[in-house]
Amino acid sequence: MKRIYRDQFDKKIGGVCGGLAQYFQFDSSIIRLLFIILTLFTGGFLFLIYLVLWAIFPLGPKAYVVANYKKLYRSRTDKRIAGICGGLGTYMKFDSNIIRLVLVVATFLTGFFPIILTYLIAMGIIPEEPTL
Repeated sequence: MKRIYRDQFDKKIGGVCGGLAQYFQFDSSIIRLLFIILTLFTGGFLFLIYLVLWAIFPLGPKAYVVANYKKLYRSRTDKRIAGICGGLGTYMKFDSNIIRLVLVVATFLTGFFPIILTYLIAMGIIPEEPTL
């Protein structure tokens, strides 16, 4: 039976997002970004849910599980500031300029703070594209 747990290796704080990524076979960077965005738009309520999940999810196995799904990286070649939009474009196979346009419009519609803060946090969460 497939179990959900906190990941010991793919973690930034408590391993909750890494564990959810392993369970759903999805990239943990995207789950972390969704957690941050939803936390900002719910006034911090989702952070309380994160703490509860941290308390109830057991710690995962000590052996590293290799992920077999597509990973999100910050682009080294298609970047204007940090490569996040370029990386999202590569991940979703979508034009990164449209993603940039949507991000700029969303920044104005939300009053700057949530999108700017999310972008800055994403710079620390999303790893840079590995060199070949």
